[in-house]
Amino acid sequence: MTFLLVIIFGLIFVYALYFAAQTARLGSKPGDFLNAGMALPSWSVMFLLPAIGVAALGLERQLLLVTRYGLQASHVAIGLVTVAVAGVLIWNRLWVATRLASLRTPGEALGRYYDSIALRVIMLGLCVLFALPYSAHILSQAAQLLETATGGTISRSMAVWMCAITLAIPAIIGGWRGTILVLAMQALFLAVLLPGIMLFGEVVLGGDMFPTSPMPTADGIFWDRIPGVLQAYGGVGKNVPTGGIFTTIAISSTAISLVGIMCSPATLYLGQTTKNGKAFAVGGVWLTGGLAAGLLLLVLPVVAARMPDGLAGYANVLADIVPLAGVAVILLGVVGSLLAVSFFVTGGTLILFSELVHTYLFPKLSPAKQRFGARVGLGIAFFFLGLMAAFMPFVSAVFASVALPLALQLLPAIVGFGFMRWISRGAVLAGIVLGSLMVIFTEPLGLILFEGLFVELPWGRWPLTIHSAGWGLTLNLLIVFLSSMVTLKGPDRYQRDRFHNEMAAHPPTSMGRQGLLWALAILWGFLAYGPGAVLGNFFFSDPIFTDLKAMLGVPSLWVWQSLFWLLGVVLVWWVAYSAGFGHTHVSERKPIRLGLPDAARSPDWIESGLKRVVNRNRGDEIEGDPLAAPVRVLRSDLETRQPRVKPGRGKIKSRK
Repeated sequence: MTFLLVIIFGLIFVYALYFAAQTARLGSKPGDFLNAGMALPSWSVMFLLPAIGVAALGLERQLLLVTRYGLQASHVAIGLVTVAVAGVLIWNRLWVATRLASLRTPGEALGRYYDSIALRVIMLGLCVLFALPYSAHILSQAAQLLETATGGTISRSMAVWMCAITLAIPAIIGGWRGTILVLAMQALFLAVLLPGIMLFGEVVLGGDMFPTSPMPTADGIFWDRIPGVLQAYGGVGKNVPTGGIFTTIAISSTAISLVGIMCSPATLYLGQTTKNGKAFAVGGVWLTGGLAAGLLLLVLPVVAARMPDGLAGYANVLADIVPLAGVAVILLGVVGSLLAVSFFVTGGTLILFSELVHTYLFPKLSPAKQRFGARVGLGIAFFFLGLMAAFMPFVSAVFASVALPLALQLLPAIVGFGFMRWISRGAVLAGIVLGSLMVIFTEPLGLILFEGLFVELPWGRWPLTIHSAGWGLTLNLLIVFLSSMVTLKGPDRYQRDRFHNEMAAHPPTSMGRQGLLWALAILWGFLAYGPGAVLGNFFFSDPIFTDLKAMLGVPSLWVWQSLFWLLGVVLVWWVAYSAGFGHTHVSERKPIRLGLPDAARSPDWIESGLKRVVNRNRGDEIEGDPLAAPVRVLRSDLETRQPRVKPGRGKIKSRK
């Protein structure tokens, strides 16, 4: 199986290389390397959106959780409906704002709207977090799976560097467009692979398995039930909850944490750089809320019941029958991981280059030099990715645990940007800071640091079975609402009003009866994965409104999940099609300007450092550079050694 696995991975690499080379060769301008000319093909975004949502869960991780906890862990997949709704809403408003105000990156969008350099720095920090620790953790797990599947023939370190190199070369050649097109085809490949493996396994293995027989979970785990609404649970590492960890509060907070993937910089950048059309509608309704959520809810439990020893064990079982089937199982875990790694590293690096290098350090680079600099940056990023994945897997795992919940803390800022003009800059910054602290201290990062330096905390990870994203977002929203109430007349309110007035000229196609429909959406969330989900434990097998007992042959909770998945697709359809958020278009209007020009907003510490570097290197000034004038004065003074008049002194002193 090892030889066949290497051959297929080689073919995937050759395909990616060819696709990237063709993208770079056919009609691509140098300036399009960073942003694909703000016109990514609609089909690529449609296919990639569900893959990003699945990456937030982690396909191999979700399989292992379903194997251990049964249908209560599988219930989290309904959160992909929430991801689809959030994606359609956020992408629509960000796309329109990008065209109206000539915005290049998500950091520039939020920074200009709130007139805040701090928000741009926060966005850059998230780029680094997703591009290095988060992606390194995913890559390390994929390499570990390859080592196990090949019996040690391919070691973990070797697999890390092989994967890093095969991901780096297509990204360096094809840029943003080439990467997205390659990943979109890989996402389509995964969508076919998962049901194919399930059907093949059920045909060739035989025997009674799920749903006709119970899932082989550990003793004391309610595999076919949700263990209540809330439990007095101290957190991971403190005590063991009764029946399992996935209460309705755990399911809902975990489902909300998945929205953090839509708030990540690379995902926002993907929405910004898509051309107009109905890509958001098709990708959100039919592929994310429909296909991806349905596969995880209906197919994943069947596959998980067959693999108590993990993906590698299941691959060996199928490989004894048909070697290609065993390879397909490994591909399912590895390709899904590498897709997420390539997306976040490439997107994060290009945003960093555009936001930091091109905006502040070298603002007058030509398009060809921008492309060259971005390629160098991609090479450096993938090199450090390999270092972290190969030699720092524990550190990567600790920092990766906070990536999604920290990205979710940007949600109030994004909602204020797109919908609620009364959310102020101070409220957003205060909410992000306090919400992030709450996240850190309910995840291993904060617990390890605090308990290593001070005393042991009385709680562990996710106390009361509430995900850290739930803890952080709750405090964040509380701070934002309270702070915004007292800053309604803030000095930056004029700019926010002006921006939203322009955005109001490009509304969705229809917003009729929106109050009633949003109320129905809240009711759906309460019953789908909120406290009302416990009704699904017995609703279809032992209903409380009758003395009859139904003989379904399948668990009642599985039927409940399937029902509210279908209702969730209807919800996403209303947001995307009926309300009109899935269709993007901008009429011809005069562009608006948010904030001050980038060159005029360079932070003092960057300006001071650039003066010293440019003066020391004695490089040629660029016409129009705001830093050229003070550098020219300093250089002339050093060369001529003429006397200078110090401001405020009135005396002439010669410089020695």
